[in-house]
Amino acid sequence: MLRFSSADRAKRLALGFALMLSLALTACADPAAEQARLDAEDHKNCVELGFEPNTEAYGNCRLKMKEIRAKENANRSPNVGFGVGIGVSKGF
Repeated sequence: MLRFSSADRAKRLALGFALMLSLALTACADPAAEQARLDAEDHKNCVELGFEPNTEAYGNCRLKMKEIRAKENANRSPNVGFGVGIGVSKGF
């Protein structure tokens, strides 16, 4: 059986608290700041791909970046649920 000294327990508790605090602060991130970061990242990616800002092709690139992000977000959080279906048929 493993025994931890009180100093080890205190260190583990402090580490756990620090981890929980960082997770809590991340969850409370400013949505406007996050959107600004994503916009800047999309702009950078489209310019690096050779699209000129204020053109139709650049606008299409930005839309594609948003579509990709939305698809990734949808894959990260699958829609889980249940339901009851009732089918009506005339018979074949």
